[in-house]
Parts: sequence; C-alpha cells; structure tokens
Amino acid sequence: MAVETGSPTLDEILDGGVPENRTVLVTGGPGTGKSTLAMQFLQAGLDRGEDCLFISTEQTFDELSDSFSDFAFDLEDDQLTVTSLHATPGQTVDGEEKRELTLETLEGGTMLGGQYSAPFESKYITQYLERFAPADRVVLDSVSGLSAIGDDRDVFRRTLLDFIRLLNDEFGATAMFTAEESEPTLAQSDVKTVAASDAVQFNAHGVLRLWRESIGGDYHRFLKVVKMRGVDHDSRIHEVSFTPDGLRVSPRLRTHPGEFVPSDHMATGIPGLDSLMGGGIVYGGTLLLKHDGQASPHSILTNLMAEAADNGMAIAIAPPVELPPKRLRSIIDERIGDMDEMLNDDQLFLVDFADIWENTRRNVFKPHAHEDESTAGVFRTIDDRRGDQPMFTVLNVESQLPVLENDELRQVRFWEEQNLYQEQDTTMYLFNPATLTDELAAFYENGAWQTLETWVSDDGLQYVELQKSPSGYMGSTRLVEYVEDEPYMRIQKPPGAGATVPRRETATPPEDQ
Repeated sequence: MAVETGSPTLDEILDGGVPENRTVLVTGGPGTGKSTLAMQFLQAGLDRGEDCLFISTEQTFDELSDSFSDFAFDLEDDQLTVTSLHATPGQTVDGEEKRELTLETLEGGTMLGGQYSAPFESKYITQYLERFAPADRVVLDSVSGLSAIGDDRDVFRRTLLDFIRLLNDEFGATAMFTAEESEPTLAQSDVKTVAASDAVQFNAHGVLRLWRESIGGDYHRFLKVVKMRGVDHDSRIHEVSFTPDGLRVSPRLRTHPGEFVPSDHMATGIPGLDSLMGGGIVYGGTLLLKHDGQASPHSILTNLMAEAADNGMAIAIAPPVELPPKRLRSIIDERIGDMDEMLNDDQLFLVDFADIWENTRRNVFKPHAHEDESTAGVFRTIDDRRGDQPMFTVLNVESQLPVLENDELRQVRFWEEQNLYQEQDTTMYLFNPATLTDELAAFYENGAWQTLETWVSDDGLQYVELQKSPSGYMGSTRLVEYVEDEPYMRIQKPPGAGATVPRRETATPPEDQ
C-alpha cells in the first residue's frame, strides 16, 4: 500500500506514494526543501487523523515553528508529537568527572533528569524513542545530527539500520529521514553522497534527491527519485517550488492536456513504445527518428511499415543507404508482404535517391537520375497512383543529400505537406544528426510532431527517448531489448504504464473508426 506524501504530483511520480512501513531518505543541500517536504509528509498524515512524530536533531520546537511559519502546517495538532535529540558535552552517571557526549533535548533537558544524562549511544537513543511508539508516520530531521554516535562508518550504518527497523517494525510507521548532501570526491566523480554516511542510501527503502542549480541566471530547485524499491516510479527530473502547503512538484503534465491531444494513433507494433509515445504515431503527423549510427533504427522502421500495411495504408519509402536492395527486399517479403506484388498494386513506392535500385519495376523512382523524374514529379506520380489509400511515408534524410541541397530539402518538405498529404497521411523522417548540419537537423526537429532518439551507450546498451510529443512520457529514457520472436524488439515500459506485453495491437485508420 502506498502512503501519500502531501504532494499529488510526487504521489504520481511514486505510483501512489511512498511504500507503507518503509523508510525513505530525502537528501539535498541547504535550502532545497528537505525539512519542508518532511513536514508536508507528516501534515498529510495529520489530515487523515494519523499519529505523527517529528524527531529533530537540529532545531528546537520554537525554531521549527519559526521555520514553518509561512506554511499551513499545524505543529499544535493533538496527533503530532515533536521531540529532539542532540549530542552535547555533559556528564553521565558512569562517567565520573569525565565529560563526554551525552543525549539531551535541544531545549536543554537531560534524559535522566538533574545534571546527568545518558551517553550519546545507539541503545540510549533507542530507549528514548521507544516511549513514542506506536506511530503512523515518523520524520527524522536530520540523520546528519546522529553522526556523533561514532566515527566508524560500519557502526553508524548498523545504528541507522536499527533505527529504521525500530520505526518500521516496532512503531509500525512509515518514515522519512532527511540528510545533508556532501560534495563529490575525486573518486566518486559527480556522484552525490550523504554527508553523514553514504550507507544511509543503502539502508533506506527509497531515496529522493533535492538540489538547486542556475537556469538562465535564476536559481531553480529540482527533485529526482533516485531509487524506490519495488515501485514503478518516474525517474525523470521535476522542478519544485515553495507554496503555503509545502513543496509543489511540477510539471504534473509534460505533454498537452487531453483536449489538445490527438486521439487517433497508429500503433508501432512494439511493446512498450506505444505506451511511451502515448498511443503510437499520431495519424496525420510527422515522426522524427534520430539515431547515433550505432543503434539501428531498422527494427523500428520495419515494425512501423508492418503496422501501416496492416492498417491498409500505402507505403512510400526513401530507404536508408545502409539498407541495400537485397536486405530491404527480404525484410519486406518476410514482415510486410510480397514486394513485387505491392509495387505492382500501388501499395509500395520506392524513391531511390541513392540510385542503387533497378527501376525496371513499377513504382521504383530515381529522382534526378533521369531527366523526366524530378522530386516533385515523383511524389505527384505516387500521389496519383495511391488513390484514396492513406499513406505512410518513410524518408531517410541522408539518402536525399546526394540529390538535394539543404534549401531544396526544405522546399520539398513544405511542398509535399501543402500539396500532397491528406489528413490521415503519416510521415516518418530518420537520420543521424552527426551527418547533417545543425541548421538542417533543427529544421526537421522543429517540424516534427513527435521526436524519438535512440542510441547505444558506452556499456553497449541501447536506449530510446521520447523528446517531443503531444502525448506520452516526454523526456523518459527507456531500454531497448531485442527478442527472438516478432516484433523482435521491445521497449522498457514507462513508469506507471503497466506491464510491457509482448504483443501487437493494430490500430484502425481514422476513417474506419
């Protein structure tokens, strides 16, 4: 069961909230909102009539009241207990005249009464906290204040694990710890760790990270779910701001609200990719597929053509130069249909800008290779021959470069859109950005309704990211996996989108719905 955090958007990111009876760590630098989010979490519990405990290692009750004075938090709620723990030099019963770190409240009270207190050790802290059990929600703000327990990292780690078990198991509570974030060390590169001990991150069930950075000269605050065991959480970065109710996490939506999102999509046929894109390719729109030259776009291309053919669409393709005729023919024959029959029946059109196909067959065109075949003339012929069939057009930009200059490419694209494309026609452009000028690449990116980019990491793993779309999980990066059976690939499901099911779902063109 998920426990609400007090932030509706954060709950969505966490697929409902933080896991019940588990401990989550909130880490970040000063002023990033750690304590505010922690109190917001408790306030959500108070609003539900739950018993809540706030343990401070840094502030007295009066200081907390001042810190939260601008927020709608009720520190006087009968269901809220606020206590404090502090390591201060003092005298223990067993310490004779020697002064050592003792356990006291921040208000100055000793744990044993009189002038004596208990040593600042794990067992005494545990004994003190046990008096507040049970509780539904507990906040420890912050873990860094407990680092005086000992210099030994393993001892400190075991101590924190004992506290977590105490709160989760004996209290029956869902807990949130806060901790200052340290600067990265040379050995850790740019990896951030908790100042008190990076072991806290491993003990906690989940980790939320808050930080600040300058955007356009102004400081903005951000949140990222670093981990949340067993939760299908959103791993993207979100911005946060302060409101009277606590932290506001945004954006709640990265794509347009429902009334502005096209409802008709052509399925991709690839498990996970339709969910990532919010349904697939928007009918009547333009998809841009960028790749790095290592991540092959051919499996995506093949599945899209198969889906288009299943939906009764004609296919016009300017093939990638790295797909020679024999290879493309075998793909089409195996996955889409008999290539010769499709060419003869005006269901398939090949635009051979690279001049590597024999044009003895019907509907194989070579723009500029023959005087009577201009690019515009070729697409007019295709438009006439496809008749009333909706058309899926695939244009590899690199294949056009030997024939068309940059300005011509732009003109052809605008001309096709204005003079040929019907309402249900759908187009895909694909290229490797490294092969184009920045201006030309930006031209295609600006004109696309949806943009996907796929690449191979240094570790040899292939990923795909939805960079632009009126729907779907924009900004989400997903793993690409190749499988033995059709459609021979699947995409890691987006967070909160349910299970990735390895099956094909055939969409229906808008006019048939």
